[in-house]
Amino acid sequence: MRYIAIGGVVHETNTFAPMLTSLEAFSQEEGDAIPQRWRDTHSSMGGVLEGIENAGYEAVPLLYAAAMPSGLVTADTYHHLLDHLISLLRESAPVDGVLLVLHGAMVAEDQDDCEGEILEQVRAVVACPVVSVLDMHGSLTEKMVNAADALIAFNQNPHLDTFERGLEAADLLSRIIEKSVVPVRVLARPGILLNALATGTSRLPLRTLHERAAELKRNSCVLNISIMGGFAYSDIPDAGISILVTTDNDAQLAEQMVQELADLAWEYREAARDSGLQVDEAVRRAVSAEKFPVILADIGDNIGGGSPGDGTILLRALIAADAQDAVVVLADPQAVAQAVTAGIGTEIDIIVGGKVDDWHGEPVRVQGIVENLTDGRFTTSGKDHFSNIYGQAVNMGRCARLRCGGITLLLTEKKTPPGDLEQLRSQGIIPDVQKIIVVKSTIAFRGAYEPIAAEIIEVDTPGLCAANLAGFPYRKLRRPLFPLDS
Repeated sequence: MRYIAIGGVVHETNTFAPMLTSLEAFSQEEGDAIPQRWRDTHSSMGGVLEGIENAGYEAVPLLYAAAMPSGLVTADTYHHLLDHLISLLRESAPVDGVLLVLHGAMVAEDQDDCEGEILEQVRAVVACPVVSVLDMHGSLTEKMVNAADALIAFNQNPHLDTFERGLEAADLLSRIIEKSVVPVRVLARPGILLNALATGTSRLPLRTLHERAAELKRNSCVLNISIMGGFAYSDIPDAGISILVTTDNDAQLAEQMVQELADLAWEYREAARDSGLQVDEAVRRAVSAEKFPVILADIGDNIGGGSPGDGTILLRALIAADAQDAVVVLADPQAVAQAVTAGIGTEIDIIVGGKVDDWHGEPVRVQGIVENLTDGRFTTSGKDHFSNIYGQAVNMGRCARLRCGGITLLLTEKKTPPGDLEQLRSQGIIPDVQKIIVVKSTIAFRGAYEPIAAEIIEVDTPGLCAANLAGFPYRKLRRPLFPLDS
């Protein structure tokens, strides 16, 4: 039997977030627990497991750890996870290949290029091919490209193709092991920094890049083209769009193709300025809409980008506009505790949101009736963005549903991305019949909400994931970078 070691560490790090990410934030599986959890799931790891089996290999599971996007990973946490992964790999050697699921935007207190270091240390342990699946919100570095035989990024945002990319990675790794292909990689970084809104793959500039990449992939010599939209909220030297073309032993072709794609990205660079509607205009449009539901995407408080999920900007604006049949979800454990103490049916007067930092608005005082209390657990119903990465069993912590005039306010103990309609349904809220729903997301919510939305309005709210990148105190970015520099 031939063996492929599998594992990974996944974290999207918002370096501007004030709270550090500790070991407790990471869910971890080790050894046989990895296939037990991830087999037959529409995830990267699910695709890896099935792809390895399809290729006639046996998976050797090491460690898989993932945490919700948040602030810098503590040095102790990062080195603990890295050292443990490498230790398990040493114990499993020799293997025929290594296939990792990483992110590409993980940053620790003492390391800007976590994925590069992980891949380098793996390469130092084994004398076999190494391949990794990456989130397209990562940043490719020279260290990553040099340490791996192939890097395969998601093609879609929302991330609905994670399983397929796992399958692709396993297939390509098996071909490299069997020496039927010789991967040659060429990297380009066109000097463009995309805010979260501009990283949607159905909009410019990434839509055009992927359309052209699909045409280039028809060349049988092309093994993979990965287009990384990057993560503008990680202040690291390599942030920004990065493009990697991998061919079968043809460096000249890879160079030609990667340059063409980099030039195309630059041609459509103005799309990097996309920022959505101003708050007042967006709320006015939602309140006056005649078809429902209208989805207000709270760009600045994008949980999937590391924000706290307790931003009050849109809640305050909806209250001022006397909005009816509107739904707002806030992560606020203190307010939940007060609602639990009060009990169902009780009218309460509480302060909600705006408690984690100064980025997302001031706390808001509301009066409402506690309509429901739950443990906040639900199972995702579809192949959504976040369950593809973090799993299908979701725990929002204790939840309280309040009726505050025309607004249904769902308070959760844990911040939870709006990646699946079951988040609301599990709390007795039927999303299809609401007039206005605020989602604390920029792109990822679309997989769940586009099928029911009459209209989606992207709102230019302040916060840790704000569309206006000029407001962030960057220190490490390589410059010049468009649109920060003319």
